[in-house]
Amino acid sequence: MSNFEDAVIQRIKQLEREVERLQKWERPDKTGWIPVSDTWTYASATSFKITGKDVRYKFPKGTKIKLVQSGITKYFYVTATAYSADTTVTITGGSDYTLASATISGQAYSYADAPQGYPFKDIHIDVVRTTAQSIPDNSWTAISFDTIRSEEKPATSSQWSSGSPTRLTCRLPGRYLIVASVRFAGNSTGGRGINIKVNGAWKMAVLVPPPGTLETIISISDIISLQTDDYVEVFVYQNSGVALNADATSDNTGIKWQRIGM
Repeated sequence: MSNFEDAVIQRIKQLEREVERLQKWERPDKTGWIPVSDTWTYASATSFKITGKDVRYKFPKGTKIKLVQSGITKYFYVTATAYSADTTVTITGGSDYTLASATISGQAYSYADAPQGYPFKDIHIDVVRTTAQSIPDNSWTAISFDTIRSEEKPATSSQWSSGSPTRLTCRLPGRYLIVASVRFAGNSTGGRGINIKVNGAWKMAVLVPPPGTLETIISISDIISLQTDDYVEVFVYQNSGVALNADATSDNTGIKWQRIGM
């Protein structure tokens, strides 16, 4: 037998062993997670590495990650991979989970929409103001919300708090559909406006004339990419010459968002 033939046979046997290993270890269990036999090693608060292998194909962007450190189960999703002697997988767990410089066990990944226990699924929030807020003349003013109507939050951290009542705070990076509205008391003078700000910077605004003495309801919407701890506020404007109320009737003064993608 030639050296070439021997090398081919050895390679076939190696591939057979690899297939057997994958069939045993790396297929989804009944929870939707794929257990991993490779060792994952801490690289940073947002990355781990697999030493000596190029396994980037296992971790496309968006792959869900589950692991255990110091008895705590943590969840992430993949944002990037790289290979140079080792495979480095970059991940995010939003504001709830980061990697510690500690042993990683119980490692698994998933391509399923909602594997068991995964907290980052349907993320949304709807907050409103339940009492009138006085809006001064000729000044953009942040609406201060006071009630969560509904929320599906990532892991443990709410996206709104009474300590920062004008803000919705991003807990998991992604693209968010944001819808806001305000209901002004009736006044026939001047214009009305609403504006979405991200981290204090204007994103978009709507300005309208008042419809006679009727109340004015204005809404605004946008799809905005947010990072962890970015915050969104709603500012409103009127120049009637006097202060006007932003009314709470029918929950018309509020903001809501839905995470729609990465």
